[in-house]
Amino acid sequence: MNRTLALTLGALLLLRAAAQDQNYADCLTKSASSWGKPCDKCEAYTEVYKRDYRGVYQIELKNTCSETIEVKVAMQEANGRWRTFPIKALAAGEVMSAFACNGTGKYLYWVRRLNDTEILLPSDHEILVEYRDRR
Repeated sequence: MNRTLALTLGALLLLRAAAQDQNYADCLTKSASSWGKPCDKCEAYTEVYKRDYRGVYQIELKNTCSETIEVKVAMQEANGRWRTFPIKALAAGEVMSAFACNGTGKYLYWVRRLNDTEILLPSDHEILVEYRDRR
């Protein structure tokens, strides 16, 4: 084997080992959050039939890595239930939003590298059952 090929194979093995060792949850950071801002999907009303957004908690999560990741998010409502969101692929630098209409400020997320079939993200049912008693 010539020296260039050996160096290339060695570099590929190092890259693969680094990718396996990377914790992709570190790629996701909260870039913004807010309380009480309008949310089209939340329908709470005051006594005079005006939309009430006081309980709305919204977050933005950003992929800070150079690789595309898949994200599963759950936001806790004041009644203790979790509002879950479909798995979303986020390219490098991309942002996703999530909300709770009457939130507690608590949220959970799970992250994996795009198309990683070894890491299973939880289903909505698994989240609702596993975290139902956590306040």
